Amino acid sequence: MVNFCALSTAKGMKLRMKKLNSVLIASVILIVGLVAGVAVATIPLLPHSVSQYLGIANTTGYYNIMDYGAQSDRPGFDNAKVINEIIQDMGDNGGTIYIPVGNFYIQSSIEIDRSYISIIGDNSGLRSGVDGSTNTTQSGGGGAKLIVEPGVTAVQILDEENSERISGVSFKSFQIRGQGNNGIGIEAVQDTDRIVIDDLVINNVGIGVQLHGADAPSIRNSWIAETKFSIILNGASQQASIVNNSLGAQPDGVTIELENAKWFNISGNNIYPDGSSNIRLYNPIHGTISSNTISARYNGMIELLPNEFGEYGNGNIINGNVISLIEYRNHPSDKDIEWGILHVEAYNTNINGNQIIADGMPEGYTGILVEYGENNRISNNSIGVTNPSNAKIVVNDTATSTIVTDSIYENEFLNYGNDSNVNVPLPE
Repeated sequence: MVNFCALSTAKGMKLRMKKLNSVLIASVILIVGLVAGVAVATIPLLPHSVSQYLGIANTTGYYNIMDYGAQSDRPGFDNAKVINEIIQDMGDNGGTIYIPVGNFYIQSSIEIDRSYISIIGDNSGLRSGVDGSTNTTQSGGGGAKLIVEPGVTAVQILDEENSERISGVSFKSFQIRGQGNNGIGIEAVQDTDRIVIDDLVINNVGIGVQLHGADAPSIRNSWIAETKFSIILNGASQQASIVNNSLGAQPDGVTIELENAKWFNISGNNIYPDGSSNIRLYNPIHGTISSNTISARYNGMIELLPNEFGEYGNGNIINGNVISLIEYRNHPSDKDIEWGILHVEAYNTNINGNQIIADGMPEGYTGILVEYGENNRISNNSIGVTNPSNAKIVVNDTATSTIVTDSIYENEFLNYGNDSNVNVPLPE
């Protein structure tokens, strides 16, 4: 007689074993998948040398210059050639070039002729390239450094075979240190989109950064100083962001110079002497200069000027800046005290809420000069002085409809134009 109870029990046990096996297999697959996923996600973070050690092919677009023959602390070795070979080996999707801690000398330009390239260092170094050192500091700062031959452009963005814009190039956390106060740190010769410069130290070169026809460039969190010019955006630029930097030019140069810039933002910077002008803008359109701390030894600290075609800027805001002229000296270009600490040749400028400190200016100086333009507004500014002046704000005869409010007393306003220029004075 067949024992149906025993058969039933055996079948149940087989079904339970199958389910258990299925669960175990699924668990193993899940664990393997998670491990593989973590490994894949981790690969882009590995230096190329580690990838080689683990036998992992470099498919992540990450290039450690040491793996391609770069040499630190060798003044006669041109590391630019190594970096250029890496760039030429990159595919259309570009990649990231990593510079470790060390002094990497370059005798020629690093040539970026394509889009989507990043150059990243270990850190930008904390000390000036021309400071001295002690037994507790490093000469010229620690970190990743490109030490540039005199007169050489360290990084040049140019595709000689293609006039299309180069896009998506970024630089982060290293130092460009010149050996002579000439040459250029980073130069874009052709038009570009979205060049990002973040946490760089650039010093002891002629021009720190010069970009041509730059759309949406971002220069931030950097120290660009001991240069003739710190930042130049020429040709024309749109939506430039220059924020949270420490900047300083030399007496014959300019700290920030923009040409035909639209919708720019210059804010949160610390701009210090000795440039002949801290911020000089030719034909600026709808831009903002705000919340900067600016010091200088010359007048013309902020200048809004026409471009070479006689086109004047329009619709700009100068707001909430601390502007201090200290230890006044004669201007390198012979601009006298009537030029103005702020000099405006533009339309619809709003100069509001600035603290202008003019210690050391000669008696009779001009604080704000509106040389040319229509519908400029000057309000709620504080112009503190050591020496008196009846020309704290001056409006020339080529300017109309200028309105000054809550900034100066009645006897501190000079109007050489018509009755459309008005001062609503502070109460005596």
